[in-house]
Amino acid sequence: MDFPKINSSTITKISPWVSIYEKEVQFDADKKIELYHSIVQADYVGILAITTDDKIPVIRQYRPAVEEYTWEFPAGTIDEGDDPFEAASRELREETGLAVKSLHQIGKYFPDTGRSSFRSFGFFAVCHTNPVNVPEEGIEVRYVTLSELLSMIKTGEFNHQLHIALLTSAFVHGDLDSKLFSL
Repeated sequence: MDFPKINSSTITKISPWVSIYEKEVQFDADKKIELYHSIVQADYVGILAITTDDKIPVIRQYRPAVEEYTWEFPAGTIDEGDDPFEAASRELREETGLAVKSLHQIGKYFPDTGRSSFRSFGFFAVCHTNPVNVPEEGIEVRYVTLSELLSMIKTGEFNHQLHIALLTSAFVHGDLDSKLFSL
């Protein structure tokens, strides 16, 4: 018998957005079964976009989970039946009003391997400079240079951990030129 072994699992739906996943795990034949819990939600997309005039759209919205307004990249969950590319294009358009000129995936991540059971897909997009739609209600869009974004990260104004990782992935994959990182 191969270990670790999932002996049983149940999912309890808490809301339309969140479920709790409970698993009984046995790590060895001589070990007792241990109980683990994780949060389940739909898979997620985050999009680092840059306009044709080298501006990065960041959005500000109120986040009840942390009880404050946050600056972050356009992002959202993947609707049932969508693939990550469709979701990324949709979320970018809904939250910034921008149309995608080019879009490619730069990562597939597990946001928190100890407490969550969903994937996060990172995308890099090049967008036309002028919005084609009005952003969703409750969202403020700001266009910043890479230098301004880095300053926002340094001061803690932009503090979404997954989105800072997305910026790093874009650099590692060559989507952002290293000379743009100088302040």
